[in-house]
Amino acid sequence: MIEGGRNYSLVMLELTDAGYDKVTTSVTVTGREGNLIEVNGCEVINTASPLFHSLIDTEGQKAHFAKLHSDFEAALKGS
Repeated sequence: MIEGGRNYSLVMLELTDAGYDKVTTSVTVTGREGNLIEVNGCEVINTASPLFHSLIDTEGQKAHFAKLHSDFEAALKGS
């Protein structure tokens, strides 16, 4: 779920001379209404747009990888 006040990495598709490419920007979601999200208090993104790729929860991603790392370290010690 997209939550207001959280930091995300916003991934959008951008058309270049070589085709479509992913562009990532760090944003804070400041509002949400249906498919529309407001980021950084001044820009509205339509998540139903074909150019919208994803929002990655920055803190959630860090916590996930930290847990994977600690589980891996624990498995190595248990071997």
